[in-house]
Amino acid sequence: MITNEEQLEKNIEQTKSVLRQYLQEKGFRNTPERYTILEEIYRLDHHFNVDDLYLQMLQKKYHVSKATIYNTIEIFLDAGLIRKHQFDEKNSSSSSYEKSYFDKQHDHLVIYKKDSDKEIEEIIEFCDPRIQTIKESIEQVFGVKIDAHSLYLYGTKKD
Repeated sequence: MITNEEQLEKNIEQTKSVLRQYLQEKGFRNTPERYTILEEIYRLDHHFNVDDLYLQMLQKKYHVSKATIYNTIEIFLDAGLIRKHQFDEKNSSSSSYEKSYFDKQHDHLVIYKKDSDKEIEEIIEFCDPRIQTIKESIEQVFGVKIDAHSLYLYGTKKD
């Protein structure tokens, strides 16, 4: 039986292979920094932003600039290795990301802190099969094939 750590290592190697192929197809340089950033992202179990990732890498003594992380994030987005989110309604320049290569489709419940000006307390991922039913219905009604969707629900906890 394969352990979680072994599966993680296997997944990381697979994403590195995807990145290697993408870089080759696009004619981009194959730099060690890109693979290090990818590995750090795939070891996370939560959403992240560039500032948090940069600080985490500094703490681990990686020598990578914030500009390199921003540029690499764009490559990962285009390669389908990560997904971008705009959870923060009041700050449109604040992006969050999550790994996406092995993730199944899911949606997000963004919970604000009570009595705050939309300060995020928690982000909960969920999957509700009824959403798939709605997608199928929309495909039928409009004669389209839905390739992906994004659903954010915003609220505060009840007392």
